[in-house]
Amino acid sequence: MSDRRTSLGTRFVATALAGAAVVAVVAAALAVPLVRSVARDQARDELVRAVDALATAPRKTAQLLVQERRAVGPDDRSYAVVPASGPVIGEAADVVTDAQVAELRETGTLSATVHRDGDELLVEGRQVGQRGVAVIGVQPVAAVDAATDRLLRRIGLALALGLAVAIGLGLVIGRRATRSVRDAAARAHRLADGERGLAPAPSSVTEIHEMSQALGALDHALATSESRQREFLLSISHELRTPLTALRGYAEALRDGAIPPEETAKVGAVLTAETQRLDQFIADLLSLARLEADDFRLQDAVVDLGAVLADTAAAWQATAAAGDVTVEVEPPTSARPFRGDPLRIRQLLDGLVENAMRATPAGGRVTIRGEWNDGDASLSVSDTGPGLAPGDHERAFERGYLHGRYAAQRSVGTGLGLSIAHRLCERMGGTLTAAPNEPTGTRMTVHLAPGGG
Repeated sequence: MSDRRTSLGTRFVATALAGAAVVAVVAAALAVPLVRSVARDQARDELVRAVDALATAPRKTAQLLVQERRAVGPDDRSYAVVPASGPVIGEAADVVTDAQVAELRETGTLSATVHRDGDELLVEGRQVGQRGVAVIGVQPVAAVDAATDRLLRRIGLALALGLAVAIGLGLVIGRRATRSVRDAAARAHRLADGERGLAPAPSSVTEIHEMSQALGALDHALATSESRQREFLLSISHELRTPLTALRGYAEALRDGAIPPEETAKVGAVLTAETQRLDQFIADLLSLARLEADDFRLQDAVVDLGAVLADTAAAWQATAAAGDVTVEVEPPTSARPFRGDPLRIRQLLDGLVENAMRATPAGGRVTIRGEWNDGDASLSVSDTGPGLAPGDHERAFERGYLHGRYAAQRSVGTGLGLSIAHRLCERMGGTLTAAPNEPTGTRMTVHLAPGGG
């Protein structure tokens, strides 16, 4: 298949030319027969008026015709007088047939078109009063058609000028429109090459203006995404460097014999903790990658939300007891069938509870609550920790935001947990929000519709 392309300007001109050509052809097809028909009708009407005028004074008709020929010379019309009896007299006597003369004498009028020696002639006849005398007028069509041809040539010239103007307008409009499109294409190529912050070019054409604004929005979105990617990579490198530094330091110390035998168990515990930290970080990265994959699948089953909440609380009791934290469950007030993915709901709750546990000090409380909102489920996890600063709730699910914000103040995780929870909630068709808890702490709330995802 050949890859043939034409410029937008060429298409503008071709469209204008095609449109003008169609208009010209249609106009010519309608105008030619119409003009010819009107011209012949007008010539016949004029011939009728002349015959009527001559018929008012039949005795003077021959004398008047002779005087007219002498004064102005012969014209293309000819006339004849039909007496009450006897042969037809005049220049047009040989044009009409005996049958037509009989019709004129019988009806008093005659209107016909006659072909004679290859010429087409208009014939009109009128009877004078009750005396049986009539006057006939003959008008050759050739003269009428000659005048019509001159008019049609003028119409054709006007159509040709209109066609030329259409082509000119197509060129001008095409050049202006394609210049804006070419500018937009150039901006798109520059964006693809890595340039950012390109100012949008204004345009008076609505569609081109919208395209330019869309490119500006794309420019901003790319800059924001790339900035977040850089921040994310910096965060990853930092998170990886810290445990790797500890691992390398202890490994070198072990290699050099700098660790006394009695410290070996302690060093082993540190190495185990750091490797677990690395493992958790890599697991979080893989979870994010799986959530973004197109083949991410969700089950569709009947879920007992009360049981899911109870199982989640039971799974975290040991961790909570070790940190002197109380885990409470407030199940939904009524048991209702809810369709969803029980494993993913549990995974989501585990992530939120882990975050709440980390933020809750000894003696604090983590509450897992379930509520019905019409047919939807509302699940929340709240803590009694120090909470977040104003403005941080809206950004709580950005990768690494809270980690970078509070790493120097309190215990934090890898910086990816809430991002994973937020993306998982989106894949299930729900929403995850953060808000202050009363009297202190943070409340994370999940809204899920039945069968979401």
